Parts: sequence; structure tokens; C-alpha cells
Amino acid sequence: MDKIVLLGARGMFGSEIYNLCAKCRKASPSGDNITPLDLPQFDITDKNMLEKVLQDANVVVNCAAYTNVEKAESQSEQAFKINAEAVGNLAKIAHNKNIYVIHISTDFAFDGKKETPYLETDRTNPINVYGKSKLEGETLLAKNHNRYAIIRVQWTYGKNGNNFITKLISLSTQKENLKVVDDQFGSPTWTQEAAKVIREFISKKPQGLFHFAAAGFASRYDVAKFAFEKLKISTPVIPCKSSEFPTVAARPASSRFCCDKIQSLLDKPIELWQKPLERFLKTL
Repeated sequence: MDKIVLLGARGMFGSEIYNLCAKCRKASPSGDNITPLDLPQFDITDKNMLEKVLQDANVVVNCAAYTNVEKAESQSEQAFKINAEAVGNLAKIAHNKNIYVIHISTDFAFDGKKETPYLETDRTNPINVYGKSKLEGETLLAKNHNRYAIIRVQWTYGKNGNNFITKLISLSTQKENLKVVDDQFGSPTWTQEAAKVIREFISKKPQGLFHFAAAGFASRYDVAKFAFEKLKISTPVIPCKSSEFPTVAARPASSRFCCDKIQSLLDKPIELWQKPLERFLKTL
């Protein structure tokens, strides 16, 4: 039986992991024991608090992060404190206690200029503060610990948090039409599907760096059109270029992942992005 500490348990990703692990626990009372932690009771930047909560753990899943990409540009110190420095502290404590760490990272480690899907071995080159802070967290984890899995995810959506899908649905009730960029490519990935991968990693404890996303690729515009058709939302979706929506933080044009490495470890094939997205839309 594993004693798991889940950091960032109230977030969009963390809440899915906790719900899945809780279901497993209910089905098998002798199974894993999971402790969910998040603000305001728990602060990952408090090193003493971090050491205390990991006292008896043998697995820690870190979903805690500074995730506001736009604000990170002006709040870089806070972003690096949470996404990098705290992860370095976590790595050192985990190393001393021989704790297996699963750490969630991002496609923003890349600049988005590669014409083919990104491999785990590809050169990183983040183009905004958020991406730089998350990459620094990866580096500090790998430097200070040897029992870890870093899982980079992309274009995540779920119930408990702001994301591209739920924002679009909300905006569709407020505007006559919606402009959506057709020059950013990736794969919308349901946090519930990613949580299943985390559950497998807790059991199998593989080590290293992995990419995970739903299979297939699409533009933001393609995803919006698909979602609106499934929900029968009549608000017109109009394709446009990223240049029409200037943002404080630069975004990678391509976030496409090659997921062959992680697929080789999983019990089931990774589904095409349309299938889990359709299931998610039915829950709304």
C-alpha cells in the first residue's frame, strides 16, 4: 500500500487525481492512502511545512503550480518561487526520504517552432516566464533527486478550473460571434484521462521525463468548432490569427507531442482527442 501526498489537490488536475484515487480506495479499502493538500492550509513554498507533510509518504504527486501565464510576466518572482524553488526543495526532501515523485509540467517548455511533434529529448526553449519557471522546476527536480517522473501535459481542460473549453462555452452566451485562432496547434487533453495515467504511474513507478496528451492534433479553431457542434451552440466561430489577439505572454504555435514513450507503459491506447472531449461535454 502506498501512502500518497497530493499537492495542489483543489486544482483542475489535482481534484481529478484525488477523485480517482478516492474511488479506488472505496473499491478496495486496503488500497492506497491519499492525503490531499492545497492552499490556504498548505503552502508548497513553506519548506518546513513541506517536510512535515512528507514525513510518512512514499509517493508525492505535485500538481501545485503558479499557472497564470499572463500574470507571470509581471510576477516572475512568485512564479519561480512556486514552480521552481519549491520543486527544488521538494526534490531534496524526497531524495532524503526516498520518496517517489510525480511532477506535472507543461508544453510551454518549448518555443513551438518545431514542425513535427515534440519528443522528450528535444531541446527546450520556453518563450514566456511561466514556461521558464516550469522548466527550471524540472531541472531542479532532476538535479536533486533520482526517483521521479516528470509528465508534461498540454491544453488541459476539466471541471475545476479555467480552461479553453469552459471559457469558450461561457463566451458563447455573451457574444454574437467568437474569433478563435487557427494557427496554434496541439491536443486538448481531459484532466480525467491524465489522472488515469497518474494512477498507473503510482502503481508502476516509472522514472524519467514523459509527454502525455490525447492522440491526434488540431487547431484551437478546430477544437472550438467541434465543441460547439456537439453542444449545439449556434454562436458562429470565426477563424483568425494569433496576431489579432496580442497577449502579454507569448504562446508556442505548436504544442504537438509525440507520446510513444508514455504509451509503451500504459495499459490502454491513448484515445483521439475527440472521444474524451465529447464525454467531457456530456458532463456539463
